[in-house]
Amino acid sequence: MRATTPPGVAGRHQAVIFDLDGTLVDSVRPDHLACEALFAEHGHRLPHGLWAREVCGRPDGYPRLFARLRALGGGGPQPDDTLLRARLEALWERYMTPAHVRLLPGVPGALERARAAGLRLAVASSSDGEWVRRWLRHYGLGRRFDAVVTGDDVARRKPDPEAYLKAAAALGAAPGSCLAVEDSLTGVEAARAAGMTVIAVPTALTRSLDYGRADHVVPDLSAVEFTGPARAPAFPPDAFPSPSPRSPSPRSVSPLSASALSA
Repeated sequence: MRATTPPGVAGRHQAVIFDLDGTLVDSVRPDHLACEALFAEHGHRLPHGLWAREVCGRPDGYPRLFARLRALGGGGPQPDDTLLRARLEALWERYMTPAHVRLLPGVPGALERARAAGLRLAVASSSDGEWVRRWLRHYGLGRRFDAVVTGDDVARRKPDPEAYLKAAAALGAAPGSCLAVEDSLTGVEAARAAGMTVIAVPTALTRSLDYGRADHVVPDLSAVEFTGPARAPAFPPDAFPSPSPRSPSPRSVSPLSASALSA
């Protein structure tokens, strides 16, 4: 992870667009737990770092995961993607619960500061609409946002920029006047392709990845001070200590599709 300590971001910003999974709610860790359990059921350990590199935010993430599981071998016939997907969905039901999918540090305060600064707010997620609405409702966040774009609203999910472009249009803001907040490399690429300034907030499971494509990398949302539509967020001098471990996040059964994972 590349930590940055900028004095501010150049340009005039009118809006902030947030990813959901891994950015607002910790659905990354439960997904990782489900994938670990799937490997364990087949007598294997999920290789260190594999989930972060190959699954998180990647449209082809789960097929890649299943291929790696089969490559590890084992006795008897190897299960196909359909069987593995069905089993993973059952494990999601176990882990994708309010006990595991928690609100991430700094979220309420960041939304309050952004709104107080006069910025319009939106969500741009690759996850299915049912999943997005479930957690916005559960944590009372829905009323904080002027627009919500989900995977159901786009033809192409992240890393395609469509979700971000639709969110900006819904806010009546030019993409270049928007800040995007993301946790995954796929999401960072989507926001960059949309022409937005990108703030990355890696999760505990993804902090080892290279976030060099983001404009700024912060340990959590409490590190960002929003200073108004005519100015970008200011970052306090002490906003970038060595990040302390914090929870990560993922997607779920019907709530989330295979292509969703956070982006």
